[in-house]
Amino acid sequence: MIVANSLTFEQRGARAALLASSADAALEPLVFASALCEAQARVAMPRNLTGRLQEDVQTLSLTPILRIAAEHGPELLAIEAEKRLHEGPDIARTRLLVYWSGDARDDFLSRALLQPYAETLRARNLTPDRVHAQGHCPFCGGAAWISMRKSAPEAESGFRHLSCCLCALDWRVNRIVCPSCAEEDPMKLPVFQSDAYPNVRIETCETCRRYIKSIDLTLDARPVPIIDDLLSLSLDLWAVDEGYTRIEQGLAGI
Repeated sequence: MIVANSLTFEQRGARAALLASSADAALEPLVFASALCEAQARVAMPRNLTGRLQEDVQTLSLTPILRIAAEHGPELLAIEAEKRLHEGPDIARTRLLVYWSGDARDDFLSRALLQPYAETLRARNLTPDRVHAQGHCPFCGGAAWISMRKSAPEAESGFRHLSCCLCALDWRVNRIVCPSCAEEDPMKLPVFQSDAYPNVRIETCETCRRYIKSIDLTLDARPVPIIDDLLSLSLDLWAVDEGYTRIEQGLAGI
């Protein structure tokens, strides 16, 4: 089942700003997330998009998002963003095309630059020209960057959904399956949780050694998963120390 995510970039930015007003350890990532979402919201999309990035890439505005990353991003990300601000247009477009083709992983900036484009395509029902790999978004082929459990009348613990890192589509999946390699053996899919974050857990896979963070919205429906994810960064750091790699980086670049 596909469920369109109705939250706009402005709403996500507002949630990040709200959490930042009372945050401690996660203050800097939340401030960056708020600024990034606001910049993405300001990027105007042309009316004549085709869904073929090779044709659309020349019309995309990159500077506002890169400038925010350079000014507010984590140190290494800020350095990379400053470098890209001074790149020629051909290099900048090539980077986006490489990411879009699936040949580049963990390219935070290219993903951030293409998110408004991908979400606009979904809003306009324009099919993107991307390969749809197993376990990826059924609309644009983006990887899942967070999992969530949502209430359902006939499901005791709710349905499991994944959220696309590019177009923000939510889609329902089996409760016991790795979104990265499709492993379905429960013994190879351990889940870890901390009393400090009762609505958050780390869903890992021993086969591919990847993980995804899950937010339980059946306990509290207010969180915006991709934003509230930043409140429990210590769980990501623990997972990395244990040798797992997140399927897709969150907004903190982990």
